[in-house]
Amino acid sequence: MHRDPVRRALTWGAAATLLLPIVIAVVLGLGGLLGGLGDTPGARVCAWIGLAIGAVWITAIVATTAINAIAVLERRPPRRPRHGRTPRRRGRRRRDERSLPGLPERPVDRPA
Repeated sequence: MHRDPVRRALTWGAAATLLLPIVIAVVLGLGGLLGGLGDTPGARVCAWIGLAIGAVWITAIVATTAINAIAVLERRPPRRPRHGRTPRRRGRRRRDERSLPGLPERPVDRPA
């Protein structure tokens, strides 16, 4: 099964954009817990890991935005009818310009 690479990248980018803040919160929370227990080197390692995950998160946001723009630009416009005419929509009636609100009334031409 062959999937669209833009769609796959957009899915991964959206997942990373949504899940990485949770991972950052857990890692920084663990670092705070370790710092509170007196494990300064462990807290420092968690802070560096949190910083690295934050950089990956910002990259994921930028990449997802760029890939979304590519996906929008890649979308094809709707096809026009072969004869160059737009198809008529049934059920709609053309409004007479006299019936539009805000326009002055125009006298009706009556045959004599």
